[in-house]
Amino acid sequence: MSQTKTELLQGNLYINGEWVSEEEQTYFESINPATQELVGTCAAATASQVDDAVRAASTAYSHWKNTSIPERAAFLTKAAEIFEDRKEELAQVMTKEMGKPLSESIGEVGVVIATAQYMAGEGRRLFGEIVPAGFPDRDIKMIREPLGVVACITPWNFPVSLASYKMFAALIAGNTVVWKPASEVALSAKIFMEVLHAAGLPKGTINLLTGSGRIVGQKLATHSEVKIISFTGSTEVGQQLAEMSSKTLKRISLELGGKNAVIVLKDADLNKAAEGIVKSAFTTTGQRCTAASRVIVERSVKEELLKKVIAVTKEMKIGNGLDEGVVIGPLVNEQQCRLVENYVQKAVEEGGNIAFGGRALSELGTCYYMPTIIDNVHSNHTIAQEEIFGPVLAFIEVNGYEEAMSVNNGTMYGLSTSIYTSSLHYASRAAKDAVSGLVYINNGTSNAEMGVAFGGMKMSGNGHREVSHHAFDVMTEWKSVYTNY
Repeated sequence: MSQTKTELLQGNLYINGEWVSEEEQTYFESINPATQELVGTCAAATASQVDDAVRAASTAYSHWKNTSIPERAAFLTKAAEIFEDRKEELAQVMTKEMGKPLSESIGEVGVVIATAQYMAGEGRRLFGEIVPAGFPDRDIKMIREPLGVVACITPWNFPVSLASYKMFAALIAGNTVVWKPASEVALSAKIFMEVLHAAGLPKGTINLLTGSGRIVGQKLATHSEVKIISFTGSTEVGQQLAEMSSKTLKRISLELGGKNAVIVLKDADLNKAAEGIVKSAFTTTGQRCTAASRVIVERSVKEELLKKVIAVTKEMKIGNGLDEGVVIGPLVNEQQCRLVENYVQKAVEEGGNIAFGGRALSELGTCYYMPTIIDNVHSNHTIAQEEIFGPVLAFIEVNGYEEAMSVNNGTMYGLSTSIYTSSLHYASRAAKDAVSGLVYINNGTSNAEMGVAFGGMKMSGNGHREVSHHAFDVMTEWKSVYTNY
């Protein structure tokens, strides 16, 4: 059913507690990748509007940092209640904007609610330290303090959950926020911001800027009043932001790409491994930084595992994310679909065999691509080294654990590693040997939980972590106070 004009959404900018636009404001379109229908239009922020938002956040900071932590927490708790009321509406818009199945979108709003509740509670745990003094009649304490304005730059694959990780940690710590979401999901960001507005956050505490990364992102990265950049996205863009922000000595937290592997040893439960592999590889149409894109399997069980993975994959329904029973939606846009096509073609040229899939589903639309499994891949092949961000899974055969771990660690990334084995010995070794920020034993590569540090090693990040209380290592700095009496 086609969308009527009255159903179209419009997103303006949210600056200093108000929805604003300029007389000559330009707008860009949000397109449903499943149907190519127009979801709505969104304002493209200008450089002067970036200045306005940062100024508003900077002005609000002096009040917000002196607001008691229980009061800050109350705003997050209220927001969680409103998100619950608007869960279905927000999920619907997310699915229309980026294509993921509605069940995934609903689950993502649930993560936002859980994050608000978790960070509200963590506010009471922003503990400092008492340090024994080296001199008589002296007390020493170390306390956490906020830094100021935090620029949160978030991707389109998880439009609101990743934003909540960053913004709620920033807010409970006493910082103020300027948020730049990906343009593909700007209308989802609008609803997110409407919830925070309804929760009553003071003016300027949080601001929304939609539009181009070239204008908004670069301006935030170089702005002297922005003290922290918190970014999730590609490694290439993360490197650029790090370089730009270094000139003003900003603190920068980068959660970047991955080339995640599932290692399957010959003693593994292959049925469980197949289920975990497929879920990790093809959920969100493979558009996750933690998606499994490599299966590193012992040679003696490769054929059996491959058959099981194909069988599970065949059961997955592909289509419009709003349709009942769909578990694989479209890719976010045609450009991403063409990118996946090019990687699959390159894999075949380098000697890989398409065991399943390997083609666009043009009969469904312009952004659909079959979940694809490629066999006979070697560790030096392009498809085994570069992040694809699509539903493509490479099978790599090895002779044993040592070779498997060498292949696993043999990329520039280090985000998530999974191993399936019944051996406590190899499970324990993998936990130590994998150069990854996340290690899963007998589970897929994508199954993070609230309160557990999330982030990657090597080119998957720059050492900072999100989701848990370790986010405060980014969002606060230490002040040492000496008192002589």
